[in-house]
Amino acid sequence: MSTKLLLRLCNKLKLTGVAQALVVQAKATEYIEMPFDERLEELLNAQLCFAQDKRQQTLLRRAKLRFPDAYVDGIEYEFYPKLKVSTINLLAKCEWIKSHQHVLLIGPTGKGKTTLACALANEAIKRQIPVLFYRMANLLLELVAAKKENTLAVLTRKINRVPLLILDDWGNALMSSEERHLFFELVEARDQGASLIITSQYPVTTWHESFQDATIADSVLDRIIHKSHKIELKGESIRKLIGEKALNKKGG
Repeated sequence: MSTKLLLRLCNKLKLTGVAQALVVQAKATEYIEMPFDERLEELLNAQLCFAQDKRQQTLLRRAKLRFPDAYVDGIEYEFYPKLKVSTINLLAKCEWIKSHQHVLLIGPTGKGKTTLACALANEAIKRQIPVLFYRMANLLLELVAAKKENTLAVLTRKINRVPLLILDDWGNALMSSEERHLFFELVEARDQGASLIITSQYPVTTWHESFQDATIADSVLDRIIHKSHKIELKGESIRKLIGEKALNKKGG
């Protein structure tokens, strides 16, 4: 059977990975003497890799990360003097997601919390784990709007299908009565079955204040804090340090 006919069949069956690998095999002389089962194994592995890459790109697009190009292997630890490489490498394995645990990234503005959150999210996406990124304020607005439009069930299903939810800028505004009840229902629905990454400028000890209701605050935070890996970031603003580094390079 000719290569052209095989490629045509691959295209009909949407076996793009097989087709790409078949072209490589057809051009390389080392495949002439290779046993059929070994060549077939390579073709099938190529299709598997293609499908995984395509799924990864779909997950990345759906995640809507603020910094989609942030990766763990690109972290510049010189800007994070208190951050342990071993801690990030452990979290990058994503076992905490399988165990339905959480990650809290706490520190002043400009310390790279959101970048770290997106880097960890990309590690999850590499492992085919769906992720969603929300600024906390936008999530609350969407929950309230969905309730008014009778689409709350649809929105919560969309969020709860995702094993990892990122909540960026937690605690920047006080919650209204409606917001805190809707948020409590969301956290309650995800409890014991999904994970969170939370970034905040405020210490965990002050998080109660944003709820304006001690009972609900206790109920929500009890489900999060005691199952969390907490990373506190200190020091100068990374944006400032990066700016100074760029200026020094120009000056040098």
